[in-house]
Amino acid sequence: MTQHTIRTESLLKLTWPIYLQQTTHTVVFLVDFWFFSHLSDRVAGTVGQLLPIFWLGAFVIPVFAGTGVAVASQYMGAKQFEKVVPVYMMNLCLTASMGVVFAALLRLFSADIGRWMGMDPSLNAIASAYLGTISAYFVFMGVLVSYAAVLSSRGMTHWLMYVAVTVASLNIALASLFVLVLHRGVRGVVMASVISVALATLLAIWLVHSRLRVRFYAKGALSDMLGVVRPMLRIGLSNALEPFSYCVQQIIVSTMIIALGVVSMAANSYAGRAQMLQITFSVSLALGCQILMGHWMGARRFDDVNRLFWRVVGRATCVAALYALSAWLMSRWLLGIFTHDEAVLRLGKTLLLVSVFLEPARAVNIIVGFTLKTVGDARFPLVVAVVFIWGILPVVIFINRTWGLGLLGFWICFAADEIIRACINLWRWRTGKWRAMGITEAGATASSALGDAFIVEP
Repeated sequence: MTQHTIRTESLLKLTWPIYLQQTTHTVVFLVDFWFFSHLSDRVAGTVGQLLPIFWLGAFVIPVFAGTGVAVASQYMGAKQFEKVVPVYMMNLCLTASMGVVFAALLRLFSADIGRWMGMDPSLNAIASAYLGTISAYFVFMGVLVSYAAVLSSRGMTHWLMYVAVTVASLNIALASLFVLVLHRGVRGVVMASVISVALATLLAIWLVHSRLRVRFYAKGALSDMLGVVRPMLRIGLSNALEPFSYCVQQIIVSTMIIALGVVSMAANSYAGRAQMLQITFSVSLALGCQILMGHWMGARRFDDVNRLFWRVVGRATCVAALYALSAWLMSRWLLGIFTHDEAVLRLGKTLLLVSVFLEPARAVNIIVGFTLKTVGDARFPLVVAVVFIWGILPVVIFINRTWGLGLLGFWICFAADEIIRACINLWRWRTGKWRAMGITEAGATASSALGDAFIVEP
């Protein structure tokens, strides 16, 4: 393999390490959430409603970093190798800066965010401890995702898997030590994640520079980086707008759920976590698909791109439907991992029934969102997503006030949102307009993609 070639064109060989990597992160996330529930349902429910704050950084920054995956992949596919390393360096500068700024803001307002969301003093104390400690996480993550993007663009997903397994093992061990032995509570769980992501960052840097032998340089770097920054910013900012809008929407929804009480907070948190393994599968397929599509679009292999798209959509939808149905049928056992409160279990089971309809549509939207942006059709899925993200909020508020369905009404609305959006996105792909798009077309416009969310989630 030369310095600028992809390791393999096998979707399976690219995707299974990504899946194991993402599954490892998901298992760590679930184990961490078990530790929160071990402390109490109040702690788990509070952290669950704070996750949209966490996602503001954990979604937006990796999505922005993912621009480097697609842009570098298409340059390699088009054999414009001189532009690849400048993309990597600019990606690092942008995402590292975003991580530092977000960490500083989170630390500064950690004592106020929970109060602004409507939490009482006892819940806000939990929120303050969580947000104040987790802020350091994003300093490391801003660097990590840019290096993960380098490895992904080269198809070295198996290296990311090895790092993920190693770091996950450390995270679980440290969380057990801090919570069960040293009794550090919420801060103990989060400290384990911060230490783990710091180690992951060091390992990723070593892999890129020592094993993959990518060399950053100083002489002439600024002019080379400025030569690629315009399409990266245009695409990265537009891509980041969708997850940013989603996270802000979820913050608003969380404030409404907090007003419903601890039972709704806990049920929403546990039912949402129960779907994570299915979402992980869809994201893994999309990330493997992203790497291949980026290279194939650069080489103008449009028929290969189209066949790959429909194969991946079919697999993701089938797995999502089977997983969601199984989760509902085994809901008492699944939710019982986190809680034994009967009210939480009953509400959680009802929510998992709604997810039988929600999750297949969400799988379609994950795949189509990644692929449309990868092939250069960034504007359409962005507009559709933002319109639905903000358009559904008045509907949720109206249904809650008119029929009083509470949390169940929220989930029904979001299921309808995903289903309608999936139909629109599939129609867009079938139009074939994406064939005329791509960063290497006419020497220079831009593509886009969601990022490789290589993160250790607390």
